[in-house]
Amino acid sequence: MMLTNQLDWRTLAGTALALSLVAGSASAQAADPAAGSSPAAGDVLMLKLKSGAFQWASIEEHTEQGLSFRRIDNGGIVTLPWTMVEPRQELELRTRFGYVDLTGDEIMIQAEKLILADGREVIGLKQGETNDMILFLTQGKTLQIPKQLVRNYVGGLQVPALDVKSKEDLYREQELALDLDTAEGNWELAEFCERILDFQRAQLHYEAVREIDPSFNQKELDVILSRIQVKVDNQEQVDYLANVDLLMRRDKFADAFLQLELFDGLFPESELQTDRLKLEQRVERARDDFMHVEVAKAWYSWMGRLAAKASREMSFEAALAYLEEDFHNEIVTNVTAGLKKNWSDLEEDQVRQYFIERKQGRWKSASYGLGTWLLGEDDALKGVAPEVQEAPKSARDKAREDQAEKIQRWLRNQEMAKRASRSEEDEEEVEIAWKVLSSGARRNWLIAYYAENSGDLSVRPKPELRDCSECGGRGVREVIFSGSARQDATAGQRQVACPTCHGIGRTRRIRYR
Repeated sequence: MMLTNQLDWRTLAGTALALSLVAGSASAQAADPAAGSSPAAGDVLMLKLKSGAFQWASIEEHTEQGLSFRRIDNGGIVTLPWTMVEPRQELELRTRFGYVDLTGDEIMIQAEKLILADGREVIGLKQGETNDMILFLTQGKTLQIPKQLVRNYVGGLQVPALDVKSKEDLYREQELALDLDTAEGNWELAEFCERILDFQRAQLHYEAVREIDPSFNQKELDVILSRIQVKVDNQEQVDYLANVDLLMRRDKFADAFLQLELFDGLFPESELQTDRLKLEQRVERARDDFMHVEVAKAWYSWMGRLAAKASREMSFEAALAYLEEDFHNEIVTNVTAGLKKNWSDLEEDQVRQYFIERKQGRWKSASYGLGTWLLGEDDALKGVAPEVQEAPKSARDKAREDQAEKIQRWLRNQEMAKRASRSEEDEEEVEIAWKVLSSGARRNWLIAYYAENSGDLSVRPKPELRDCSECGGRGVREVIFSGSARQDATAGQRQVACPTCHGIGRTRRIRYR
């Protein structure tokens, strides 16, 4: 009982302390109405650390490198680098204090895409049309596009606003939506101007905030104006880097990296080197994300194309040798060549690694179809556990079981006989059967074989086996033999291997990704 009371007392004490701290925080904010949503010196907040711990504290000061706060529990002063603060709260606080460059937080709008006959894509907004022209706004300019050149239309896209409208148009739209007689309205418009890279107007509206209300986010404003001045003084470089960012969004990574190299020569002592390095890191990440997706798409595409080519041109024996020796390398070579337009220095080993690291999506299927028997019985039925049957409960069940055993014994004997006396006639039979299959069936057969045996793809462990449509899965058919003059050739019913499945009784389908 004593233990329970003690725990209750501590719980209540902790709750009371938390409530008092929240009240203190509210009081601090009420005492400084101009502070808005930004925490100021003396404000109490729950500071979350990257380790998972938290600390009730009041912020004393902050810099680009970190912050100092006073602990509420003992009054001690602690200085922390930003890297030790929980990432989401770090971003929130650094943004409020003015240390985060808002140019990375782009304005997005809905847009449309026109796909032209020559393969080009134009992203923007339709402004109207004439009898033979479409008026289309893109990158702040209205183009007249002949209707006969448009092959497809895609709507409902989310794209950066600067891909469609000019800075001037975006600014005028936002200006009309805000009350510029208030500090809050000018602050919001200044942040908007940062996001559309219009730093001169951003500077003017941040200065207007100070003129209207000198106490509004005072300390944060000092940091922001200092940062904005650098961008105003280097607007040419800002626009240059914005163009690199546009190349990145259009997946033109080779051009983007080339422009970054030229930037170093054009502006050797640039004050925007930090921005340039951050942009380079974004381009690298975007290129990696793009390659993981596009390598997988191109790999599957070339897998189908090369299998189709082999199915038309090669014999069964030659196609098997091709799958085991050259198929993988030809896929890699073609995928690499196709993606060099995005990354000129792309190597084949990098393509292989990107494919290994691919995000595995839905299962795809490939079937051996009527050519399942070409695998041989063991490989054709591989991966499926034999069914466990209960002991026969009647004479009819016992007769069926005996009949099934005879069929299986006969099939095994036939297979052993074939393997023991493999001849040119057998090989010729295989080649004839391969040619009888349609080119599509041969293509699927090759894809299924590659997926199961190459090690490049993930294959679902349990294959799908379906009964042969001719023999119902038995592997044999019963025929009536009328007899002959030959000794022991009496008339009656006989069992022969199914000519469709060649005694296998199944068609095999696999799933891969």
